[in-house]
Amino acid sequence: MFWSRGSREAHEEYERPLHEEFGFTIARRGYDRDQVDAYITRLRGGTPPPEVAAFELVRRGYERSRVDEVITRLHREADREK
Repeated sequence: MFWSRGSREAHEEYERPLHEEFGFTIARRGYDRDQVDAYITRLRGGTPPPEVAAFELVRRGYERSRVDEVITRLHREADREK
């Protein structure tokens, strides 16, 4: 898709992959990337997922401590908006 410079900047926040937006790095053993991405997408959708965040540990997953920090922060922000 082609964007003009102005429209690309306006949409860049929504176009960036989550690992770039939140600074997730890849670890030898980390959280399953697809599971983390899906959970954060639902969390940012306005209604926090009812289940506790639990992700499978996989090879080349997201670094766990950074994901935990981000999810904690997003939950706090969601609670403040209620």
